[in-house]
Amino acid sequence: MDAMHNRLRRLSLLTLLAVSLGLAAPARARPPLDVLPPGFKAEVIVSGLELPTTFAFAPDGRIFIAEKAGRVKVWKDGVTYTRPLIDLTEEVNSFIDRGLIGMALDPKFAENGWIYLFYTWDAPGDEKDADGPRRGRLVRYTVMGDVADPESAFVLLDDHWTYTQNHSVGTIKFDRQGYLWASMGEGALSADPGELALKAQSIDNLQGKIIRIDPRTGEGVPGNPFFDPQNPKRARSRVWAYGFRNPFRFALHPETGLPYVGDVGWNTYESLMIATPGANFGWPCVEGPVDIPRFQNDPACRGVNAKTSTPKALTYHHNNQNASVTAGDFNTADHFPPEMKGNFFWGDYSTQKIWRTVLDAQGNFKETLVFAEQMGEPVDIQFGPDGALWYLSIYSRGLVRITYEGRPLRPLATITATKPAPGPEARILSPHDGDTYLGGQFIRLRGAARNATRVQWSVARNEAGKTSTVLQAEGLTAVLAMPRDLSDEGYLEAVFSATDAEGRTARQRIRLYPMPSDGYIRSWWLNGSYPWRTLDDDVLPGGEARYIPTPLDKRAWAIHTPSRNVDLKRYLAPSYRSVAYAFVWIVSPEERKGLLGMNSDDGIAAWLNGELIWRNKVSRFLPDDTRDIDLPPITLKKGYNALLIKVDNNEGEWRFKARVLNPDGSIMRDVVVKMVRP
Repeated sequence: MDAMHNRLRRLSLLTLLAVSLGLAAPARARPPLDVLPPGFKAEVIVSGLELPTTFAFAPDGRIFIAEKAGRVKVWKDGVTYTRPLIDLTEEVNSFIDRGLIGMALDPKFAENGWIYLFYTWDAPGDEKDADGPRRGRLVRYTVMGDVADPESAFVLLDDHWTYTQNHSVGTIKFDRQGYLWASMGEGALSADPGELALKAQSIDNLQGKIIRIDPRTGEGVPGNPFFDPQNPKRARSRVWAYGFRNPFRFALHPETGLPYVGDVGWNTYESLMIATPGANFGWPCVEGPVDIPRFQNDPACRGVNAKTSTPKALTYHHNNQNASVTAGDFNTADHFPPEMKGNFFWGDYSTQKIWRTVLDAQGNFKETLVFAEQMGEPVDIQFGPDGALWYLSIYSRGLVRITYEGRPLRPLATITATKPAPGPEARILSPHDGDTYLGGQFIRLRGAARNATRVQWSVARNEAGKTSTVLQAEGLTAVLAMPRDLSDEGYLEAVFSATDAEGRTARQRIRLYPMPSDGYIRSWWLNGSYPWRTLDDDVLPGGEARYIPTPLDKRAWAIHTPSRNVDLKRYLAPSYRSVAYAFVWIVSPEERKGLLGMNSDDGIAAWLNGELIWRNKVSRFLPDDTRDIDLPPITLKKGYNALLIKVDNNEGEWRFKARVLNPDGSIMRDVVVKMVRP
């Protein structure tokens, strides 16, 4: 069986069952024990990820980590940013094997910010995360700072089909010429391939293929073995090699440029192959080095057998155990011992091993040796810019780095500094995105600009799908009042623009909200999630009592929720038994007594101005109405009051709500929420 994906299937089905029944997700496995050669050390760099699938090194030292459900996380200098680079969970189909599987950065990423994501797509109208035919989608997005703009999406490919829950999209990588390579499964059922698997034998579709395309157009390129110059976007024009079952991962040889592919096997064999142009590796007519009798009589397998198909570089038998090959990367750096330089490192998800293969001068497999054991479930293996071996363990560990103690590491960053973008710059100093105001309250807008000959503010009212301009003003500052008749669902969008002498314009925008009529706080700084922590664990930098996030804190993410119930799973990918934090400033016109109205279907704790005022570990029903169960007494100071909420993901759905009440339980209607204290 396809062991790697069977295990993912079991995990996914358990997760889906847990969600559908309102149960907790399955507990994570205990970290495995590393078995490494003398002098080597494995270090978990990023934990608390939710089914991580692939990662990419940015030239400035950041690491982007994709999660199966469709989020991309950012890590740098020991910090995992709470706000994702991009969240595509609404359009990524993550059922069983499917999900966000491939990711690559443009060779000129430092200049253009282009990131490429490869995922199974739930098109508009498709049932979310359901079985049934789905297309694989390769899309380019533009990264600006630490986020990618969803509206920058440019679709390069969407005609690869997965007809079942298995063998969807795979790896994407750039070669030295700037062409983009991609691997794709044949889309057939893992347990019983059937006729769908035969699509791998046709070069007129993309199932079971390795392709090479132009990243600007998605078209095939001259030099591809079946390239048709009259029809460069036909499947055959893009195909480089075929006859694969599930070429989940591959690497490009640093000298020859050929793909070294790991093809996940069926019942008997795992295979590694060197994909020469036009190669046919035989699936489903052939598995590993042997014919499959049930397919040999099919017309699609006529003339395709173990003798006529392209030989594999290496095959290994399952030996009545689970196995699932993960192609890795070539060691071209000097951090590992000299005898390992030039070796091809690869792994197996099921056996939890990493091997190294010595290559001869022509790049052929010469000798394969076990490098490491009990390493978790490697699904992506890469050498980093620092020369270390990095890998993702999808279930038990997260992102791991293997280093050798006897030789120095290079820095992760490969550029000394990012050049400022040409043209003007615009920055909003105040207020902050997510701030709330009372009806009639004055809003003072303040911006800063560089390289600009003209700066201006534009503020629009948005309500019920209708937009109208309420302010146009020149200069760095402007003043307006929050409309008294703006409904809870409405908001103001303020745009600050800076234009230079050449007519180029830079913009920044924020949204400002009326204080909701029900009093519930909808704007928060989120910090989390922290796996395997409870309400009793203080895990915040500097401690919970002193925690105050700022816009520069990458662990904090400013969000605004349309619902009074803050659904943490909408923003954070929780592990079983995690905690998360939410912070805001409550601004009061005077010192007064009151109540903090709260409710959560999990455990909840609260601090006001650094003092713990509530801790409750009870899990219970969280109704979507204006009731509060927890009502600790509070004393508000005149001006800014720091409110921190901690929510324990135990048995509930990881939601909470909070508002400030008068001592008699009525809504305190003259307080507002601010995200930043001036």
